[in-house]
Amino acid sequence: MAADRGVRTVAPLRFTERHVRVLHAVAEGYIRTAHPVPSQHVASRLDVSSATVRNDFGMLEEGGLLQQPHTSAGRIPTPEGFRYYASSYLPPRRLPRGEREAIARVLSCVDGEDLYAAASRLAARLSGYAVLVRLPPDDALRVHEVHLSLVSSRRLLAVVVLETGLVRQLGVEVDPMPDDDVIDDAERNLRQLDLSVGEAPRALRAAASTAAAEDLGRTLEAVADAWVGLRSPRYFRAGLSRLLEEPEGEDPSFVRLVVEHVEGEEPLPEAPEGDLDLDLDERLAMVSASFAFGGGRGSLTLVGPARMRYPQALSIAKEFGVALSKTGASEPSAG
Repeated sequence: MAADRGVRTVAPLRFTERHVRVLHAVAEGYIRTAHPVPSQHVASRLDVSSATVRNDFGMLEEGGLLQQPHTSAGRIPTPEGFRYYASSYLPPRRLPRGEREAIARVLSCVDGEDLYAAASRLAARLSGYAVLVRLPPDDALRVHEVHLSLVSSRRLLAVVVLETGLVRQLGVEVDPMPDDDVIDDAERNLRQLDLSVGEAPRALRAAASTAAAEDLGRTLEAVADAWVGLRSPRYFRAGLSRLLEEPEGEDPSFVRLVVEHVEGEEPLPEAPEGDLDLDLDERLAMVSASFAFGGGRGSLTLVGPARMRYPQALSIAKEFGVALSKTGASEPSAG
């Protein structure tokens, strides 16, 4: 995707109000039909002559906001044209009351990781696009509890409860496996951590080095080795099938592009606190909202074709950013 971030809101000074109306008519026609928009369509909508619209097309092409694909007589917006079109819907309008109430109702019924999975599914249903929710690494979150249980002759399961109510599970390889008393001692040491996720590995290794029993030291060291599983971003995905129902989904190269972004774990656009980000190129658009998560920021990203329904997408992203900030900034009980 393009490296350019944000939604610029300043129009080129030489464009008139009619030029802007022409751009909007082309954008909305292309979003609705997925076909280039001819001058006759715009002329009838704006009640001007086709010749006037063709002149406006020329000005908007020179300004980099419209383009003529192939030999079609119609026009479509460039990425810069879509960016300017989207900017006219900032700040986004509130969603209809029924949709706002649905978001509040769904998010109030779940917590922990289920909250973010539910948010991604609902945002995908409301928008019709793919949605990715990214949680930052857990490094800044404090550890509330750690429980150890035996799952095989060489493997323990560590269940880690964090300050936001999120629960993480880590597979801990220990060979040979210590007896139950040592596992209980290790769990008591883990309960005394009262540290952030990022601080815990060093503390565990220090405790292992001073442990009175060798088996206890090995067990704590094994937990420290497994701890890396808590220090990577986490992703929740939904709506890929909805996105591929768009006309662009018939193009195999578009499908590959979408899957790379939705199923991959490359860095996603990240909006500043309380703001939105729009990242787009000739084929794909991503609208992102950030939200508070513990001491860091998570993001919810809508992924769609370049002819995304921007007014709706911006409103949905903003609404979920606000709703998840209210939840992620709190510290629900881990019980």
